[in-house]
Amino acid sequence: MADEIINRLDGCTSPYLIQHASNPVSWQPWDEEAIKLAKKLGRPLLVSIGYAACHWCHVMEHESFNDEQTAKQMNESLVCIKVDREELPDVDALYMAACQIYSGGGGWPLNVFVDPDTLKPFFAGTYFPPVQRYNKPSWGQLIESVVQAWQDQREQIINSSELITEQIQKLSIGKESSQDVESLVKESILAGLGHTKRVYDPVNGGIGGAPKFPHPMEMEGLLRAGERDIVSHSLDVMATRGLFDHLAGGWHRYCVDAEWAVPHFEKMLYDNALMLAVHEKARRLGIGSQNDRAVGLTLEWICNEMLDPSGGVWSTLDADSVGEDGKSEEGEFYLWTPEQAEDTVACERFGITEKGNFENSGRSVLSLHEVSGLDDEDLRIHLLEKRSKRARPGTDDKVLTAWNGMLLVACADLPEDDAKIIGQHICKEFLSRKDVLRTRRGEALGGPGFLDDYAWAALGLLRWGIRWDDKECLHRSHEITSQLLKIFADPDGGFWMTSADHTELPVRQRSVSDSAVPGATAVVVELLRTLLLLWPDHSQADEWRETAEKAVISVGGDLVARAGGHWALICAAQGLVEPGQVWFIHHSGSEPAEVENLRRTSAWNQLVVSTCESMSGKDRGEAEWRGWLCEGMTCRLATMDASALTWS
Repeated sequence: MADEIINRLDGCTSPYLIQHASNPVSWQPWDEEAIKLAKKLGRPLLVSIGYAACHWCHVMEHESFNDEQTAKQMNESLVCIKVDREELPDVDALYMAACQIYSGGGGWPLNVFVDPDTLKPFFAGTYFPPVQRYNKPSWGQLIESVVQAWQDQREQIINSSELITEQIQKLSIGKESSQDVESLVKESILAGLGHTKRVYDPVNGGIGGAPKFPHPMEMEGLLRAGERDIVSHSLDVMATRGLFDHLAGGWHRYCVDAEWAVPHFEKMLYDNALMLAVHEKARRLGIGSQNDRAVGLTLEWICNEMLDPSGGVWSTLDADSVGEDGKSEEGEFYLWTPEQAEDTVACERFGITEKGNFENSGRSVLSLHEVSGLDDEDLRIHLLEKRSKRARPGTDDKVLTAWNGMLLVACADLPEDDAKIIGQHICKEFLSRKDVLRTRRGEALGGPGFLDDYAWAALGLLRWGIRWDDKECLHRSHEITSQLLKIFADPDGGFWMTSADHTELPVRQRSVSDSAVPGATAVVVELLRTLLLLWPDHSQADEWRETAEKAVISVGGDLVARAGGHWALICAAQGLVEPGQVWFIHHSGSEPAEVENLRRTSAWNQLVVSTCESMSGKDRGEAEWRGWLCEGMTCRLATMDASALTWS
């Protein structure tokens, strides 16, 4: 029977799935055919989840999934499904929740054993070695135990899966609050600050210890609360040590140590979008010494390496690449010896030493060090040109809607020319199709978008349309917003992650708390509060406010109790209760030069609408331009005095 099952990943769009198309394991994509096959054969499903840039996913593939004997064991006793977590975040979220309940932790690769009749998980874990070590059974031992239990203890397995699913259901609901939004915001900000300041690292900057992530949502909350020293210190350290690629630009995913010396080398588009945004906010406040360099290099990297020819931006760069010995290893592309650098000043500037700092290998992860009187750009180009001759890490070249929207939001605030190039490229992708998709790769279109795809696309197009007076972007943003509210809003409050077009899973998930990215609920609330700021008298304004406030209240208890994990929603909710300001400028086709200074000095709840079309009764008449500073539905008298274009 095993011979009749073939590996079906060859026709998939995901680079991660295609990586596994040549495995001897008879991998199936997540679809009805695979589920029906498991039911027919009476076997459990193995749902193995990862992503293209995941180092430990590659390790497990090499050790186990490429091993003929292991593959035979898997093929004869399981129906094996491979999932790209970036394509199917609902499947990933459900089974990751199960893993956290089973093991107290999570991560990728995520390996879950599932009852095909109910799609409920009965065991979950992450990486398993090919032989028993790390206090873990071998992968083969685990499969043998699971299959034996499936055959001999089916009733207990079904009961266990029911209990786990009930726990996931309870966790997904959230803790409603009886408080109003204003009270919730005040309490949650205080709680979040208390938590974040307790785990702040005053020596090395950043939040918590190893492994250490950049936490851009917390940085945003700290900035709003006036904790500028913490943010300035943290951003500067992250931009000068191993987390940042000092040659080409861009942040790696996280560091394995508390000192930010050695990263986990994959580059994710979402990390870079969020870090660009928080550096720009710091730059506007005049804090931090690395903003211009970090922002400029990262935009340059995206322009040079990540733009899809048809529109949009690709997703990730792999952690692994092929070294001089022909083996694929993590970090090969980024590590240096003094002999490879061939420049003593470059070694001094970028921390390249004989001892090195990477796994006792005599190789160094680059970091910045002060050297007087040097031409930094020449040194960077010298090493960058040398590095360009190495084998490159793999690129996950799918265009993921949510992450592109995230980057579009950041680019709308950035003054650099590269930001405009990137933003226009993303808009080309978003405006080229009628439906909101999850992904596109080449000519192959992915499935329907999830809540985060709709939310980030609508917010990105809104912010870009306002910044560049692009009516097509604004119109499309409003369309997507209306679709989002119709498809995803729960009448009882909050939003579902999935639509009716997605696979029906045992638990319909929400996306509320922050992970490496903001929870999608926070993005929707931010979208709605921005619409209210711009158009407080819109016919849908009451619906926008009611929907946003109900979403906040529906999880209000969690905002206060677990504020450190909800910073994005706290910040979005803050916009519902703290009055913002908008400068409306109607001009004849050329805005006053002072308008750009308004943009560069605007705070988080201040926006500039500069347009050659009149709006809401605001008309320049015969003047070259006229401006109105508005707060809610109250506007000051119009001005034609350029010196009056300031924030009060």
